[in-house]
Amino acid sequence: MFRTFIFFIILSFPILGYTPGKWSHKDAYLFKKVKKVPNKEIVRNAEGQVIYVAEYEYNSDGKLIAETYSDKEGKGDGKTTFRYTDGLLTSEEVYDNGGHLVERKDFQFKGRALKKMNVKDSEGKLVMVYSIESDGEGNVFAAEGKNLETKDNESFRFQIDPKRPNVQIQYLTDDKKKELGEIHFKFDAKGNLVEREFFQGENRRVHKLKYKSDGSLESHSFHVKQGDNWILEKTHVLVYD
Repeated sequence: MFRTFIFFIILSFPILGYTPGKWSHKDAYLFKKVKKVPNKEIVRNAEGQVIYVAEYEYNSDGKLIAETYSDKEGKGDGKTTFRYTDGLLTSEEVYDNGGHLVERKDFQFKGRALKKMNVKDSEGKLVMVYSIESDGEGNVFAAEGKNLETKDNESFRFQIDPKRPNVQIQYLTDDKKKELGEIHFKFDAKGNLVEREFFQGENRRVHKLKYKSDGSLESHSFHVKQGDNWILEKTHVLVYD
């Protein structure tokens, strides 16, 4: 993790990472209309053992409204719920396995363009504020986050790699514009995101995505570089009806 908080966001391709503070293929199910969505995601460790399962629920518009989690033993491990107004995401609430609120995010739009996200703790205290540059098509271009507790500020911006037109580089900087790291987003000829590679000093990580013949995401895996070798950490497999 980079310092206090960080952004994992993608620009303007079929699988969109929309939410500052993380990146997830599920963000497309919150902000875009996706033809085929999974109803379950199974996470396995490097040995192939199931360590986590998430089940998804959608509304009549095909938007994600709930993620329910269970651990490797099949026991409930909390949930996340999403609310919408006029088709736009208004809030995201995370609950622990006891049903207690852990965190809430509130989203603000101008027209259909996301402009702001506020993060509150379990007691409703505002802890982080994100200012976002985006359009009404579900594309985020830049953002700045302010941690109200630590006073740390971080931001990101995207730039097309001039030597590799299929690569978008996300530059992560602090409040003094000092670079904290980079994330390289690589796309195939169909515009599908196939790899995200993280650079922070000597640390290297990579997130690889695999698709089915119909274009839907089949699985994605996380790897870390140790010496000259890439070591698999975990694999997420999506299950569709």
